[in-house]
Amino acid sequence: MDTPDGRALTSREREVLVAMITHAKPSHGAFGASERAALLETVDDVRVWGRCGCGRCPSIDLGDTSGEYPSTGPRVVLDGWRGTEGLLLFVDNGVPTYLEQYSASDDVFDEFVPVSEIEYH
Repeated sequence: MDTPDGRALTSREREVLVAMITHAKPSHGAFGASERAALLETVDDVRVWGRCGCGRCPSIDLGDTSGEYPSTGPRVVLDGWRGTEGLLLFVDNGVPTYLEQYSASDDVFDEFVPVSEIEYH
């Protein structure tokens, strides 16, 4: 990153983050209404500290102005889908640490899928 405190989320990144917190089901760990509410209160403070190095996806490392959130402590993984593409939100120790989009194909994505296209199973 070229700023000492990360960068702000783009509007699409923020929309996907909020949608995942609000609607996505946990594939790992427990995540109830109180955890969702607490996490939603932190969204305005979330900053981007890095991107996946694959060059094919929009996945991002998350933190706040003090730095990237550590991927330690109890972990919850929230899942969303669009066809053969998956979205994951990693929540470690009560904070969002990584927002990922992946694909089973060779497609390249410059940004996250629109929230209207995300499914939650």
